[in-house]
This record gives sequence, structure tokens and C-alpha cells, in this order.
Amino acid sequence: MSCTLLVGCCAFSVVLGSSALAAEADNGKTLANRWCSSCHVVDQEQKLATDQAPPFASLARMPAFNANKLAFLLLKPHPNMPTLSLSRAEIADIAEYIATLK
Repeated sequence: MSCTLLVGCCAFSVVLGSSALAAEADNGKTLANRWCSSCHVVDQEQKLATDQAPPFASLARMPAFNANKLAFLLLKPHPNMPTLSLSRAEIADIAEYIATLK
């Protein structure tokens, strides 16, 4: 009985842990609209942005696009982008959202 309970608890924690760490595209869209839309076109409904920043859909369709690489890039401040105070999870969510635009 206790062995079965232990195995069940371990299996539950593995499933819960993996889903809790997964990037969430819906949250990424919300964050992108808040933090990125002044420069980038972040979704099809958006009408205005600068011509200096690529639309998110264009980024997603690049042959070499990879959400993990993009998230890593966004962790390091670089020219032409403001410094954003986003957590690693928030950055992963934004990158996952962009991946949905392929």
C-alpha cells in the first residue's frame, strides 16, 4: 500500500512539475501585447508598430527559428531593444507565443 502510494505521488509530481515548467503561449501573448507591441506587430489584429522591429509572425516563419534560442537571446540585453525586467519564465512564454505564429 505505501509503495503504491509513493509511486503514485512520484508520478503525479513528475507530471505536475513538467507542466508547471512548460512555457505558456497564452501568457506569452499577453506579455507581448504589454511589453513588445510598441515596436513589434505581435498579432494579426495590431495595426501600428515601428518599421524598425520585425513582426513576430516574420520571426516565427524564419527557417532557423527556435523558441529556446530566442528565449536565450532575450535574456541578454542587446542593441535596438530596451532592457526588459522579465523573468526567465515570462521570456519563455513570449518565445513560445511567437512559435505559435508559424
